[in-house]
Amino acid sequence: MEVKIYHTNDIHSALHNYMKFTSFIKNKRRQYRNNMFYVDIGDHVDRSHPYTEATLGKGNIELLNNATCDVATLGNNEGITLTKEQLKHLYDDAEFDVICANLREAGSKQPYFKPYTIKETGGIKIGFIAATVEFTPFYLALDWEVADAFDWIEKYLRELEPKVDVIVMMSHLGMYDDETLANRFPEIDLILSSHTHHYFEKGERVNGVLLAAAGRYGEYIGEVTLTFENGRLTAKKAALIESDILSQVENDYYDIGKAKLKNTVIKEAALPIDRRLYSVGRFSSLLAYILKDFTASDAGLIHTGLIASPFEGGALTEYDLHKVLPHAINAVQIELTGREMKEIFTQANRQEYKDEIVRGLGFRGDIFGCFVTNNIQYIQSEREYYIDNELIDEKKKYKLGTLDMYTFGRIFPQFRYSKKEYIMPDLLRDLVKNYIECL
Repeated sequence: MEVKIYHTNDIHSALHNYMKFTSFIKNKRRQYRNNMFYVDIGDHVDRSHPYTEATLGKGNIELLNNATCDVATLGNNEGITLTKEQLKHLYDDAEFDVICANLREAGSKQPYFKPYTIKETGGIKIGFIAATVEFTPFYLALDWEVADAFDWIEKYLRELEPKVDVIVMMSHLGMYDDETLANRFPEIDLILSSHTHHYFEKGERVNGVLLAAAGRYGEYIGEVTLTFENGRLTAKKAALIESDILSQVENDYYDIGKAKLKNTVIKEAALPIDRRLYSVGRFSSLLAYILKDFTASDAGLIHTGLIASPFEGGALTEYDLHKVLPHAINAVQIELTGREMKEIFTQANRQEYKDEIVRGLGFRGDIFGCFVTNNIQYIQSEREYYIDNELIDEKKKYKLGTLDMYTFGRIFPQFRYSKKEYIMPDLLRDLVKNYIECL
C-alpha cells in the first residue's frame, strides 16, 4: 500500500504558481482518493501581494481550502506580520487542521493551536506535528511566545508516538534545526522542512529520517511516497515537481486585491514620490525622520531601496502606498553607545550594499540602494559626528530608530547584541499613514 503526501512551503503569496498546484492536487485526489494528503508548512501568506494585503491573509486560507489542504502550520509571515487578533482569526474559516506545538499566548502553558493531528487511511494512522521558527523578540512584542521549540516538540512526540504508525514533522524551523531534529528524534519518520527556502530534489536522509523540502515561491510542489506492508512502513522516498511543467491556470487575484485597496484613498492631494536608489529624495528623508520620530529615538536610519515603486502624485490610495512600500518590515529602537553609533554611521557611509539585490529579511524590493539618515551630521574634514548639533559623546547612550531587517546580523552584525525594542505590529507603510500631513 502506498500513501502520497504532497507538500508546499514558503509560497509567499506567489499565487500564479499556487493556482497550478491547486489544479494538480485536485487531479491527484481523483487518482489516489483517500490514500493522499496535502499539507502546507507555512509562509503561504505574504502581505507584499495586494490580495493578501486586502484580505489580511484570509484570502490565502480560502485558497488553501480550495486546494483541499488537510493540515497546515504557520510560518513567521503568518505569525509576525499580522496583529495578535488578526492571527487569532486568520484560520476561522479553515477547512483543514491548523497545528503548531510551540506557539502560545504569553504566559500560557498550552499551545494556542493543536500541537498535532492524526489522519487515518487504510488502517494506517499518520501523526502530523508542527513547530514554527523562534523569532522570539518579534513574537513577544505581539504578546505571543515561541521559544523552546525542541522542548515542546519532545513533549508532544512522547504523547503522539504510541498513538500512530508514522510521524510526520511539519517544520518551519529551517534546514539546520531540522537536521538537529532528525538526529535528536529518530522516531520521526519524515520531516517536511521549510523557512530557509531550500529544496531537496530527492530528499535527504539524516539518522534514518527522511527530510523533504520544496524551495520557495511555488517553484516546486513536493511529493513523498510512503510504502506500507502489513501496516508497517517499509519504504519512503521524496521527489519534487516543478511548477513550470504544470499547466498554467489563469487567476485574477492580483486585480481583485488591487481593486479592494484602490477603494481607500489615504490622501487626496499627495506629493509625488520619487524612486532614487543612489541619492537622497524627499520621501526617503521623510522615512528616516518617521523612524526616528515614531520610535522616539535620537537618530533615524533607512535605505533608499525601500521605495519599491514611484508615485506620480495626486490621490494616494492604499494600493499606491502598498506598491511604494510592499515590505514586511517593522520599526525597531536600538540602544547604542556613542562609539557604537559612530561605527554604525561610518559603516553606513561606505554604502557597501548600494548595488546588491536583496532577498528576504522582510524586504520585498530589489536593489538595496543607499543609506539615508536623520538628525545626525558628519564633518568629514574633522571626522566628527553630531546628534542634535552636539558632538557625539562616545560613552553616552543613544537611541537609533531603524528597521528590523537590519537586526538579523547580515547588514549590521553589531545589532544582534544590542538592546532592542521591536515595535509591532505596524508595518512601514502603516507608519507612513500616521504622518499623512507630510505626504
